[in-house]
Amino acid sequence: MRRLGLTVLTILFFSILPHAWGLDQSRILDMLVEKGLDSEQVGMIIQDDNGKLFTLNETKQLKPASTMKILTAGTALQSLGKDFEFKTELLATGAVKYHVLRGSLYLKAGGDPTFRSISLAQFLANLKSQGIQSIDGNIVIDDSNYSDIHTMNMKSWGETPNPGNYPLFVNVDPPSNLAPGSRNWLRAKRRLRRLLELNENYVIYQNMTEPDLWTGQDFALMLHHAKIHVSGKVVRGAIPEGAWSVGSVSTPLTKVIHDMLKSSNNFYADMLIRDLAAEANLRPANVEAGMQFIYDFLAKVGVSHDDYSLNSGSGFTHRSYITAGALCSVLNYLRDEPEVSTVFADSLPIAGKDGTLRHRMRRTEAQGNIHAKTGYLGTPVSRYKVRDGVVALAGFATSSAGRNLTFVFLYNGSRSPNLVRSIFDKICVELVTDPEL
Repeated sequence: MRRLGLTVLTILFFSILPHAWGLDQSRILDMLVEKGLDSEQVGMIIQDDNGKLFTLNETKQLKPASTMKILTAGTALQSLGKDFEFKTELLATGAVKYHVLRGSLYLKAGGDPTFRSISLAQFLANLKSQGIQSIDGNIVIDDSNYSDIHTMNMKSWGETPNPGNYPLFVNVDPPSNLAPGSRNWLRAKRRLRRLLELNENYVIYQNMTEPDLWTGQDFALMLHHAKIHVSGKVVRGAIPEGAWSVGSVSTPLTKVIHDMLKSSNNFYADMLIRDLAAEANLRPANVEAGMQFIYDFLAKVGVSHDDYSLNSGSGFTHRSYITAGALCSVLNYLRDEPEVSTVFADSLPIAGKDGTLRHRMRRTEAQGNIHAKTGYLGTPVSRYKVRDGVVALAGFATSSAGRNLTFVFLYNGSRSPNLVRSIFDKICVELVTDPEL
């Protein structure tokens, strides 16, 4: 009975396979069938330089999860250029007399998603190099290009401490300045799955609300510790005419894309979408404005609007869809575009080596021969099931004969993500070792 069931499923898989040649497709089908994956929930395509080798539901729109970042990276490289740099500036008004700046400091946001507290140290060094010991004015934050996202509405970490017989101390670094009477609280939905030893520290990194003012307060605190007095407050405002440059901090676009793809950083991806709009002087520079650049890029690649429905640069949503064929076309375009091909390929995680693939395909022939973007969404409901599950893998493979392949694997279903990943990994090993390739 089981053999008959497998035979029927195999026939069904072949019936929806319009193209399959030059590849041992039966082994790929067996990997899917034996694990009980529903064929309607899988979209796959494998290509070489001569065309398609294997397809399965390549024209069906499926959720891409974080493989969406492939489109974001490609669009940014195409629109901004690989030599583009994000620039955050510190400016000032007024003159410096007797080590006192008779004016305000202005921090101009440049959309750099990598900018953090440590980056402010460069501005402190700039002030010291000019002999400034006191500021008779405010610290003004100008992020007018991004005025619609003062508050980051993102998921927050939460936990209710249970310290037993010992007190638990929670410190915020950098510290936030709270108005008298203000209230903060944490909401917990699950338990911390580890115990802390006495005097042990547990560090959590978390996005914040009002990031512009927080940055300003952090800079003010840094100046205070450096014994540079500021008479005014941290406020929002526009940079006036005649302001002069104190210093700047720059980050190459290539570094942002490298870090985004290797670690699958959602924040970097969503900021890049806004940056595309900001650099085009669209106001406000929001996601809706930035996504138009994604659509334009897809049109340039030759992807039909019927092949996608997208609303996020990170893929961290259940409301974005794209076909495996369309995603494969983007990968082929980026591979063949001489200006960006090396930068893009080098930024993808490498199987068994780094990024989100560092623990996958290790000690197999695929290690080091698969450069691909991973993707996952889902809510676990049991050890073997997830709700709204998405598992994806898309990128490049190099066969044992040196043949270059492009592949896209998308799965939208309830099966265990670890199971689906293992199937995708086995297929990757097959691509590398298949004697026909």
